[in-house]
Order: sequence, then C-alpha cells, then structure tokens
Amino acid sequence: MEQAIFAATTTAKPQPVWNGVYFNTNTIIPWPIVLAFTLLYFGLLAWAWRPKEGRAFGKFRTLDFVYVALTAALLVVYNFFISPLIPKIGSVTTYFYYPLIGEIFLLELVAALSGRPGVAGLTMFVYTLLSDVIHYGFGGEPFWFIYEMTAYGALIDLWLIYRGEAIFTPYLKPPKIVATDGGEAEGAPPPSNMGMTFLDGAISGAWIGMAYPFWWRGFWGTFVTGYVTTVQFWAITSVTQLLAGAIVGALIAPLVWYIKQVAT
Repeated sequence: MEQAIFAATTTAKPQPVWNGVYFNTNTIIPWPIVLAFTLLYFGLLAWAWRPKEGRAFGKFRTLDFVYVALTAALLVVYNFFISPLIPKIGSVTTYFYYPLIGEIFLLELVAALSGRPGVAGLTMFVYTLLSDVIHYGFGGEPFWFIYEMTAYGALIDLWLIYRGEAIFTPYLKPPKIVATDGGEAEGAPPPSNMGMTFLDGAISGAWIGMAYPFWWRGFWGTFVTGYVTTVQFWAITSVTQLLAGAIVGALIAPLVWYIKQVAT
C-alpha cells in the first residue's frame, strides 16, 4: 500500500503554478540571460519612448499607430486564417516554417513605413492582445506578451534606434530635406548604398525566423508550459531558421523598399 502511494505521488504530472504558468526554469537558455536581455530591451525602449514635444511615445505620430493597428490585424488574419491553409511539408516546416514568410513581410513593412523605434514590439503587443481575445485566452500572461515582443520585435526595434526612419532605404541615416523655397538648404542626402536595404531585411528576417525555435523552445515554452526538447534539436532548428530567415528577409527587402517609396 505504501509503495502504491509512493508511486502515485512521484509520477503525478506537474501542474501550473499560476495562470497556466509552470515557472519551470529547467530551460536550455539560462533564465538570467533572458531576464537581462528583457530588461535591456525594455530599458532601451523606455529611452526611445521618452516624452518629446509633449508626446508620450516620443516621435510616434498618429499615422504610426494606424500602421501598428493595421499590421497587427493583418497578422491575426494571416496567422489564424491564411497560414493554416498553406500545405505543410514536414522536412521543410521542421527546419524552416515557410508560412513565416508572411510574418516577416508584415513586420518588415511596418518597420519600414513607421521607422520609429519600438514599432515592431508595439505591433506584436497588439497582435498578442487580439490573439488572446479571439483565440487563446489570457492563460500564460503576461509572459506571452513579453515573449512576442522580445522574440519577434526586439532586435528590429534596437536596429531602429540606430537606423531610424532610414530603415529600408539605401541611406545610412535619414536624408535631410533640401529647402525649395529659396531658404537655406539643410544639406544633401548621404551617399546611396542599396546594400543597406538588404541588410535591414536580413537582420529583420533572421530575428523573426529564429524567434520560435530559439526563444520559445529554448526558454519560454519550457518556462510557461513545461515544454521539453533536446539541445541538439533546439540548436539545429535555431541555426537553420536564422539562416533561412535572413535569406527570406533579404529577398523581401526590395519589395518593402518599393512599397515604402510609394507610400511615403
């Protein structure tokens, strides 16, 4: 009898601690690294969003919030209604989930049209909120907000702090406007280098591509849901999706650049 009770107590499946979260820190990526990266991202985001000209989000315009809302809505439509219809090929989707191409395009586009640091993270925040409302529910929160913002938007936002509005243009920095009303010109545009556009695309695509295999499998999936995988599978899928995402992002970059030219 005692042996039966002992077996029952030692084989019981662990239960979530709070709001569907297991708080399992037996993860591939050590939790202090994730914590430090998260604090760094939100710290730099707070610096980029420091009030300017009476606006709480720094240089954000009303149009930027429109871009965020539209992109988040399109991400919901794409991920829940279009992406599942795309045929799944096991050997491809295991090492590169090719429906992710649509998400790479949409996040690159909102970064290009806005150019404001934090626009990618804000888009993913709104997307996660909409996803929770219409599909997932709020179990596991607030950690899914942190995951989506840091895993998909962080590096794009940090890159935007450096590149600013010049992202997805051939310029290293935004060109100054030349006066045409007889006034003194502010200066000429910097030398054009189309390679910067492809670099923007490669950085964005690589970060988005590795978000799920590296961050979810490596930390957030285990921390929140108790997900377990091997280090080998985590490493292989992270590397392959990073490389594939970089290639896809660079290939999409000229289209994003063209849309930005037309829209702005």
